Amino acid sequence: MVWMTKLTKFSVSQIADKLEKPFSMANVVHVGDIVVSVYICQGMVQWHKHLDIDELFWVYEGTILLESDWGEVRLRPDDLVVVPKGVGHRSSSGLRASVLLMRCDFFPDRKNGRRRLYAIPGEEKLERASLRDMAQKSPALSQFQTVAQIEDSVVQVARGEGNWPVHIPATHDRLLYVLDGTATVRTFRSMLHMHPGDFTVVPRGAEFQLNSTRGTVLVQVTREREPE
Repeated sequence: MVWMTKLTKFSVSQIADKLEKPFSMANVVHVGDIVVSVYICQGMVQWHKHLDIDELFWVYEGTILLESDWGEVRLRPDDLVVVPKGVGHRSSSGLRASVLLMRCDFFPDRKNGRRRLYAIPGEEKLERASLRDMAQKSPALSQFQTVAQIEDSVVQVARGEGNWPVHIPATHDRLLYVLDGTATVRTFRSMLHMHPGDFTVVPRGAEFQLNSTRGTVLVQVTREREPE
């Protein structure tokens, strides 16, 4: 039974500490179709683009410059941006920066003409989002709001304390990340205490409980549509 699955806690800082070379990367975990990786941005990569996948850049520590066909954005801790498929880009940082990278781990279905072969400079612009700023604008406690979308998944943020409302059992894989405060995730076989920079994945079908202390901000990554 998935209910019996034991959860695993990951720490971004501990993973990043093991990456010694600039632009080295560690694939950490899957959330549905999305693979979550940690990489070190230091120096500059060559211009490139991905015809079949979006890429989400989420800075954990340090600052990076992301240049693209649609302009440039500077990302600081807890900022993120999605580079759509077909948009040329490169990332750079003068000093070591730790970045969470999310992308589809296989060629997604090219439905409804969503595959982009090239991007026209100035056609659109990259939209930077601050997870912490979005959390403070949340209209209600413990209610997630969408910050970004990557393929069929969404990145959402919420603030809250006490017991959080959750779907039982989990309808999709769900990554839970602590931005501020502390949170506890419980299943039949697991009880994880998580602090800022820690995350875990609750698999589809699992029954779980989630609670947090005062001032906690959580990020989740899951499928776009949850059943009512």
